[in-house]
Amino acid sequence: MNRVLLIEDFEDIRQWLAGLLRKAFGSVHITEAATVAQAHSELASQSFDLIVVDLNLPDGTGVDLLRRVKTQGLTAYCVVATAYDDDAHLLPALNAGADGYLLKDQAGDQLIRDLLGILNGSPPLSPPVARRIMQLARQQPSASLSVPLTAREEEVLTYVAKGLNRIEIAQVLGVSAHTIITHVRSIYSKLDISSRAEATVEAIRRGLIRT
Repeated sequence: MNRVLLIEDFEDIRQWLAGLLRKAFGSVHITEAATVAQAHSELASQSFDLIVVDLNLPDGTGVDLLRRVKTQGLTAYCVVATAYDDDAHLLPALNAGADGYLLKDQAGDQLIRDLLGILNGSPPLSPPVARRIMQLARQQPSASLSVPLTAREEEVLTYVAKGLNRIEIAQVLGVSAHTIITHVRSIYSKLDISSRAEATVEAIRRGLIRT
C-alpha cells in the first residue's frame, strides 16, 4: 500500500485514522479529504492503492463514492471506517463494493491488525462485522444459490473467499492470471456481487468454506 485516500469529515478522527494507517503500512502517502466532492476531485487526478471512507459525509455518503469507484473500474481496495454496525449501513456498503468494513470503536491495535490483513489477502473486517456476515450467510436465503457455477468457478470463488489474490489463485490452479480475471468477472456477474466480502458470503452460503 503506497498511496491511500482517506475520507473522513472530522479532522481529529481523520488524523487518528491516518496514524493507524502509518502504523500498519509504514511510509505511505496519505491524501486526505473531508467531503465526497473533495474525494471525487482527488480520484480524478491520481490513482490510489487503498481508499478508506466514512459512510456519513457532509455532501453525500460513502456508499455513493464506493459505487462510483467500482463502476469506473478503479483498482483501489475500498474499506469503510464507520461507527455503524447495523444491517442498514453494512449491507448497502457491501453491495456497493466495499472490500472491508471496520468499526471505529474497536481498539487501535485491533484496527491495525485488521488493516494488515489486506497484505495477507484477508478482507479487513472488524470482528463484530465478520460475525454478522457469517450470520447473514447462514440465515438469509439467497436467490443467487439457484445460479449455477461451473466447477472451476466454484474453485475460484473458494480461493477468493479464503483471501487469495488473482495471481496467487492462478499459481495454485496452474493457469494464467488473465484466465482467473475472466473467471472472477463471470462469477461476480452471475451472482450480482462486486466485492470480496460479498464473495465470502456467497462461498459460505454454498458450503464452499467453513465459518
